[in-house]
Amino acid sequence: MPHRHSQRKPHSSEVRSRSTHCREEGRHPHSYSPHTDLTKLIEQDSPLQTHTQLVLMYGPFQTEMLPEAGQGVASWIKDCLRKHGLPSLVRFDYRRRAQIFRRDQFQPWLEPLMEQQSY
Repeated sequence: MPHRHSQRKPHSSEVRSRSTHCREEGRHPHSYSPHTDLTKLIEQDSPLQTHTQLVLMYGPFQTEMLPEAGQGVASWIKDCLRKHGLPSLVRFDYRRRAQIFRRDQFQPWLEPLMEQQSY
């Protein structure tokens, strides 16, 4: 008769606390963190990598950053902020995983760029 290995299942309070912790950080408990990748690109003013897409969505239109352009993400966003103002939504596709950020989620990442252009 085969021997079964039993795995300890997490107690529901452990699962709940892990989910709550991840929700507070703005991410799913078992997923990567796209905002970390996006904020790194902004901080380092790095260009987008292949299979990555960044779209700023405004009311009647949207503008997309192409990885082939080779421009730094922060520089591109500054140009967009100067031309069009603060977008309503930001869509970041990283390795075919799209995520949409609301203004209240991404505004803290863009505020330093807005302050830099006021000088």
